[in-house]
Amino acid sequence: MEKLNSDENKDKNTIPYAFPKLDSVDPSCYIDAYNLVLECSQAHTPRSFSVKLLDLLQKVCAYDKAIVFFLNANQKVSGYYSVNFNDNLISTYLDYYLNIIGDITPNYDLYMNKKESSGYNFSNIIDWSQLPPSEFKQGYIDVLGLKYSWGFCFFDLLGIYRVVVSLDRTRNVPFSKTEKDRLSLALPILNNIHRNFFYQGMDTKEHVVQTPWQEYHLTTRETEIADLLCQGMNAQNISSALYIAITTTYKHISNIFHKTGVSSQQELIVKLINQKTV
Repeated sequence: MEKLNSDENKDKNTIPYAFPKLDSVDPSCYIDAYNLVLECSQAHTPRSFSVKLLDLLQKVCAYDKAIVFFLNANQKVSGYYSVNFNDNLISTYLDYYLNIIGDITPNYDLYMNKKESSGYNFSNIIDWSQLPPSEFKQGYIDVLGLKYSWGFCFFDLLGIYRVVVSLDRTRNVPFSKTEKDRLSLALPILNNIHRNFFYQGMDTKEHVVQTPWQEYHLTTRETEIADLLCQGMNAQNISSALYIAITTTYKHISNIFHKTGVSSQQELIVKLINQKTV
């Protein structure tokens, strides 16, 4: 028993941490962040991961409302999951405020042009009382009664955000330092878990040889772009994701179409499906 007590009383600087050690963070936050990551790591899809995350976050940083938007490869909303939200208001947000008038503060724009390579600065807390009046604020935020919103996103392997999360409070109680510390510690690791949902197992020469495009003699770059085209990504986003000029992207696409004997992205997708069913 004395030995156990002695171990428990070790200087906390000697304790190994799975997260960056910060003097300003209470040690209990590391435990909470670890448990959050551990539970979420058992999910197998972006949706199940997000649903589990929202459930667990009720204890980590309690919210009154929450919503997750799922985006496709072109960063267009493909679905959502919400807690305590009115579906009609969500439809209004997607159909009107987001796509028509664009009257959304840049700090809370779903299409915030964030890049994973810019560092983990894609977590943002908004105090709505500090923002000036706008149609969006009056017609959406005020109707929902939101006081604070905490938004963050998760990326795919290309560094493009595919899930956007918002934790909202209708209580006039800001997120505490402890709540911020817990989630801030966990977010980078949660993002890595999410990225792995998009892994397709092509990290060895053997796998590359077995690509469905082998018979068309595509170059490595052409194969990469062909795969992205078949995921539904457009040329502009492929150019951005691969950091190549749009003219170069179009040249590669032209070569891919010529080699595979197709004339459109849709035909290429059909060809890939046929290849996989042979």
